[in-house]
Amino acid sequence: MLKKRNVHFIGIGGIGMSAIAEILHSKGFKVTGSDIIDNIIVRRLKKKGIRVFSKHAKQNIRNVDIVVYSSAVKFSNIEIKSAIKKKIPLYSRAMMLADVMRLKSSITVSGSHGKTTSTSLISCILERANFDPTIINGGIINGIGANAKLGNGEWIVAEADESDGSFTMLPSTIGVINNIDLEHLDYYKNLDDIKASFIKYANNIPFYGFLSINIDDKNIFNIFDKINHKQIYTFGFSKKANFSAANVKIIKKNNSFFSCFDIVNNIEKKVLKKVLIPLIGSHNISNTLAAYSISKGLKINDSLIKNALKTFKGVKRRFSIIYNSSDKMIIDDYAHHPKEIKMTLNALKKITKNKLIAIFEPHRFSRIKELKEEFINSFENADVIFVLPIYTAGEKPIKKINNLELSKLLKKKYKEKIISSIDGTKPNFNQIKNIISRKDNIIFLGAGYSSSVAEEFKNFIEKNEK
Repeated sequence: MLKKRNVHFIGIGGIGMSAIAEILHSKGFKVTGSDIIDNIIVRRLKKKGIRVFSKHAKQNIRNVDIVVYSSAVKFSNIEIKSAIKKKIPLYSRAMMLADVMRLKSSITVSGSHGKTTSTSLISCILERANFDPTIINGGIINGIGANAKLGNGEWIVAEADESDGSFTMLPSTIGVINNIDLEHLDYYKNLDDIKASFIKYANNIPFYGFLSINIDDKNIFNIFDKINHKQIYTFGFSKKANFSAANVKIIKKNNSFFSCFDIVNNIEKKVLKKVLIPLIGSHNISNTLAAYSISKGLKINDSLIKNALKTFKGVKRRFSIIYNSSDKMIIDDYAHHPKEIKMTLNALKKITKNKLIAIFEPHRFSRIKELKEEFINSFENADVIFVLPIYTAGEKPIKKINNLELSKLLKKKYKEKIISSIDGTKPNFNQIKNIISRKDNIIFLGAGYSSSVAEEFKNFIEKNEK
């Protein structure tokens, strides 16, 4: 019966859409898709035997039983129009994810930041504990070389994206709330609206499941009394947390950086000493505590958790060191919210005394408009700042919201720093090279084209250093 169900994905190259498509393909469904961008995700899907059309056309909706569309696709899209005309059922990405998740018990990871890393850490521990989970993630997990995996075990581990409010419909057995921040104001009205969606998510957890929350986060703390669930684990740096971190150090091993710390288990009144993770920054220690709390709720033993964390291979575009020589380090990072940028630059500052060169790609006109001051204040640890053109994510331009204006505001704030805007998505790398010196560290920040720019810059540096 499954092989007779043909599912078509509009915008299949998106990180969330591709994960669901891959799972359904693995389950025996016939999967097709369309995407105007030929990225690494699309190429991987094609290698797996999934047909992907390079443009949207009504001809793509032939012999299709269900059409799934991403949140970036408008209802004016020709394929959606064709599906409506043919009376083919339409599913949003979240609706399809919810249906897929009903196949098994599920762990969902929510929060404004850190979802992908926390989901990956939980998956890594469950893999090591032979749970053989199904994984649906918002980033490429280096350990499996993909953002999705169909497992034979009873659990699904999934990232719960709050950007359009649809995460509240996911059938979560176990839930995580990492943090709540002012974000996605193209969908939400204000912070209270965002908090309300997380309350709804938390209260959807069934009585036989449990919830893990970050007690350090003030916005989570403010909604604590509105969460009705009885079984809640808390994690964070606070000594009041069920699971907290202590004695944090950064160490360098085999040219890689690790955080070493103790996990204080206040439930069992014991300490797991010298936990090692190949991640740096307080935000990643918090992500690790989230994963630990879930693991303890599932009765996984400490030695197994510790070994899994030590061998964690990270997530693509999460502080990914793509070039590392005696001269310099080039890092590719997904940070595109002011808080993420600040935490990432702060973590980088802790491992080097050399200059930090930030090449920043702003993401969405609406985000820059609403959080302009926060963005300006997030670059205090950068010595040089290059601002790429704003990645639109399909948004229409807003007057006076562009990289040139952002550069002017940064120059006003940081008079002693070198700050420049860059025209075009293919910058003149000599402009960057002429400013940086030996042993400078260059970090690319953004969720759009910045990763491909980082890769091109790495190739440019390698060529020029030969």
